[in-house]
Amino acid sequence: MLRPLITATVAAVLLAGCNSGDGKSAEQAPADGTPSASSTPTTPELATFDPPKAFTAVSALAQSSTDGTNNAFNIRAGMVGPTALYALRRGLTGYTLSENTWEVPSSDDPTTATSDFTEPVPVQLDGKEVIAVAYAQTVQGSGTQKSHGQVKVQWIDPADGKVLVEVVADLSALLGPGNGVHRFSPAAYDAATGQIAVGVDVQSPDRTAKINELSVFADPVTKKATTIPSVTAGGVRDGMVVGAKGDNVEHATNAAIVHVDGVTGTVKKTIPVPTAHYLFPVGSGGKHGYFVGNGYQKNPGHHVSSIYAVDIATGSVVDNKFPNSEQRPEATSCFSDHVSSVVCHRATAMSQPLLVTGFDDTTGKKVWGYDATAANRVVPLVTAIYNGVVYGYADQQAVLLDAKTGQDIVAAPSATPSDGSTPSDGESPSDGESPGDATSPSDIPTSLPSRGGWGDTSLLYGQPKSPDMVSKYGSAYLQDTANNAPPGTEKILVVQKAIG
Repeated sequence: MLRPLITATVAAVLLAGCNSGDGKSAEQAPADGTPSASSTPTTPELATFDPPKAFTAVSALAQSSTDGTNNAFNIRAGMVGPTALYALRRGLTGYTLSENTWEVPSSDDPTTATSDFTEPVPVQLDGKEVIAVAYAQTVQGSGTQKSHGQVKVQWIDPADGKVLVEVVADLSALLGPGNGVHRFSPAAYDAATGQIAVGVDVQSPDRTAKINELSVFADPVTKKATTIPSVTAGGVRDGMVVGAKGDNVEHATNAAIVHVDGVTGTVKKTIPVPTAHYLFPVGSGGKHGYFVGNGYQKNPGHHVSSIYAVDIATGSVVDNKFPNSEQRPEATSCFSDHVSSVVCHRATAMSQPLLVTGFDDTTGKKVWGYDATAANRVVPLVTAIYNGVVYGYADQQAVLLDAKTGQDIVAAPSATPSDGSTPSDGESPSDGESPGDATSPSDIPTSLPSRGGWGDTSLLYGQPKSPDMVSKYGSAYLQDTANNAPPGTEKILVVQKAIG
């Protein structure tokens, strides 16, 4: 499954370049000018900030479609530890700040087609941070046998791309031959155990499938998967799953939140939501799953809306009601740091932000929020959250918010961190250098010119964007292509290291 793309020699060049702005080098001559005791340089560790509030771009990388498939709406960026991730239906590519570059395909079988995939996320497995990603797939028929659907989940070592665990849920028995799966809902994952639960839409060309959606629960420890019919998962923790079910049509009356044993697929509790004609999962925290419910009340004639926080361990529900509106609410997305904070936003189809709300994940209750009518604040479009910091846009400018309070964070001039340390806010550079002393990324030797190349930022343009995913080492985001991109490029992956 592993496909190395560059050599260790190139990786060493990258590592040296990525640390050139940290004020530390492998071998520094003493201040008095005397020679160093050792003539053999040692490799410094990557600097970390937890959470990071400032970044500098170290690479802009191009990926092209190799099979002619248009991936424009099926590309995601990720960051797990020191590894930036470029995710496509064909698989996952990792660009590691300290090691090498690797690629893991979604399938080695040419008869297996991937229709969708989840965002690659960080989880723990055997005490180590790894990547979890799931694929919705259709296995083509052979001879007289019809095709069938499956969901594949992989847990991958971010350092070298090794697939540590792979679990496949064969859906032929549940859906029947000839039927498959099409598109995922936002994946729910348990960061502490590595378990993942994801809802997927059923695809039935001849309309013989008896259900329209299902969920798959997968556990990397037992290496087993369970299917949960007619449920769209919205949260998973210690083997328990919370999800939504119902027709999701105007005036539907059967919307409900369910509490399920993920190991057996047994529904333990059903909580009706009579005011919601539409009920969807919008994000998962560490303790709660979050669902948005919308409905129309004919008398007196308005739309009602709530974000329901569901305790994954017990199934208890907190109803966070929003003001009634004359129009049906726009789409909602929620982001969790899997510690204690969840932040949700609503935006139009044109990505115009309308509302932002913060929740305390320990209680599931709303603690702050405002909308576009606020006189003194602009509603941000949230892109990521990490360890208490919200990353997003306001008036096209990248902004930071405190996830617990919603207040703006002003990123101070970045300190020069000690190698491998986590500097405190406001810490001064240890050697007197300023961030402006950093080597320009363009000065770093390049490799893989067809992919942009580590240290090559020639494909980067415009103002820095808010990151799509963050770790203590850095961040990553996707950017539209420019005229100088290689033919066939659909998106540019911008990799940033943390500098403050």
